[in-house]
Amino acid sequence: MKRLVVIIATLLSLVLPATAFAYNPFSSACGSGGGASGSTACSTNGSDPISGKNGALKKVSVVLAGVAGVAAVIVIIFGGFQYITSNGDASKAASARNTIVGAVIGLVIIVAAESIILFVVSKV
Repeated sequence: MKRLVVIIATLLSLVLPATAFAYNPFSSACGSGGGASGSTACSTNGSDPISGKNGALKKVSVVLAGVAGVAAVIVIIFGGFQYITSNGDASKAASARNTIVGAVIGLVIIVAAESIILFVVSKV
């Protein structure tokens, strides 16, 4: 039950900030009454530089998900090495299994968070 609560809390903490980034700070400045309509930030050909399809939010989330994914795979490999070298010791084998399960859960959370962020960005 504790793991379920931690997983749900982690997912919520990853999803809720993504909705805050969906705000377009250039909408009032670049609109018809804004004085900055000729600036570089406003001339993005209909694409928002922060939350648009190729905006900073998407680029940062892809990089962070990639780094976290590589880290999770390294932890899975480390857990497998621990499991192999446990030599039948039940406590070491259980610790290695917990390491692998934690890394797999983290990998699932990374994929879910990245999917949610990309879904939100594609709807902006």
